[in-house]
Amino acid sequence: MKPKEDYLGAHPLKRALVNVAYIFIGIWNGIVGIFTEQPGKCRRAAPGIGRAVKNYFLGFVRGGWSVKLSYLVMGAGNLFAGQRIKGLLFLAIEAAFIAFMALSGGNALVGLVTLGTQAQANGYDEFGNPIVDEWGNPLVIHGDNSLLMLLYGVCTLLIVIAFLAIYFSSVKSGRAARACADAGQKPASFREDVAALFDKKMYRTMLFVPVLCVLAFTVIPLVYMILMAFTSYDHEHLPPASLFDWIGFDMFGKVFSSEQISGTFFPVLGWTLVWAFCATISCYFAGILLALLINKKGVVGWPVFRTIFVLTIAIPQFITLLTMNNFLHIDGPLNTLLLNWGIIDERIDFLTDVSNNALLPRVSVLVVNLWIGVPYTMLITTGILMNIPKDLFEAAKIDGASPVRLFASITLPYVLFVTGPYLIQQFIGNINNFNIIYLLSSGGPSVPDYHIAGKTDLLITWLYKLTVEQNDYNLGSVIGIYTFICCAVFSLLAYSRSSAVKNEEYFQ
Repeated sequence: MKPKEDYLGAHPLKRALVNVAYIFIGIWNGIVGIFTEQPGKCRRAAPGIGRAVKNYFLGFVRGGWSVKLSYLVMGAGNLFAGQRIKGLLFLAIEAAFIAFMALSGGNALVGLVTLGTQAQANGYDEFGNPIVDEWGNPLVIHGDNSLLMLLYGVCTLLIVIAFLAIYFSSVKSGRAARACADAGQKPASFREDVAALFDKKMYRTMLFVPVLCVLAFTVIPLVYMILMAFTSYDHEHLPPASLFDWIGFDMFGKVFSSEQISGTFFPVLGWTLVWAFCATISCYFAGILLALLINKKGVVGWPVFRTIFVLTIAIPQFITLLTMNNFLHIDGPLNTLLLNWGIIDERIDFLTDVSNNALLPRVSVLVVNLWIGVPYTMLITTGILMNIPKDLFEAAKIDGASPVRLFASITLPYVLFVTGPYLIQQFIGNINNFNIIYLLSSGGPSVPDYHIAGKTDLLITWLYKLTVEQNDYNLGSVIGIYTFICCAVFSLLAYSRSSAVKNEEYFQ
């Protein structure tokens, strides 16, 4: 492909198409770069890891008896160096960790490996007769709960990781305290350490609660759900009635090897990407066009027009979607009006027509999304248009630039520069746009070739059906991981190659 500089004098539309082509080329080069650059990064990181391991063992060999003792007893180096409170805190943490592992942590880690060994069963007496309670119901002997064992194991594993971080911190602190004492200096007191947390190390204090919340409400649930993809947790293995077990990457391979699942995954993935692209581009350029029309000089009553379009934001989205679902129903008002006016002879299945690969339902959800999404882009673009220097337009008009040239050379680059990250976010948001698909079309129309999915289902709505409706949590988790990979790769590569990052100096 020719360099972009060869198209500087071409028609604005052709230049725009060339820019789009280079975007996809850049994304492809970025994907290739992930696999070509990572080995070099790993080689560069290896020496740092090696130095850390070397310093750990050298510290033990070269350190005094108190430093050596701190490798086994946390806080020993601080205690013998005069930092009694800090040393006792490290010692208390170690004692609490040992007690936790002895009482429940060890069993939790074992349960994480086995996911249970005793299944729930009915009770029987020595003669083989079922045992019943006072109401005549069979007595159930409760067994292990694989779901809880997986959760407790993940939490325990994170506690172990946190303890190791504190352990290495205590070893480092003990060596530093001992070095100060050997040099004839007084180590920092506990009061001085606390004061430093509100002065020089204030960032640690401020980040402690957010990091703790991220671990509790983001990391643990995320790891928990990811691990489900490696288990047999489906509708046939629902705890506590039954146990599930580790199956490795079997479910990941099944997505590609199983004819039924792969025959659903790839069409749904394809439609998800097509939907995300069309929904993003249509709302984006329609919003820009609407903003240009409203902000054009000579338009009378533009505040009224802007208010009318913004009304869709004021109305809750689920109300709009449910209303449009009834409006587009085969027995809905739209079909009734068209029949009464003589425009059509029979009712149109706007949301359930399976002909032409369900083209009509897919176009219908795109049109409704356009109605909902345009106002957001219009409001953002309006502010950008008001801040573009007028001198640029006046100079371009003097040079004989047409309105198309003005838009392609001045307006669009400015808008793309400011809204580049927003455009990427909208694309990712449309990949995970659950509301509009599920509330408008419910993923339909359903077809027998798909596994628990319809023609308008996205990966996110298919995931919902697999988990909430079918209890196939392992397959749902796999689909979620694949969706995350697609979103992460695209967002990182697209953002790093957007004009907001590459051409920042041109828009200062």
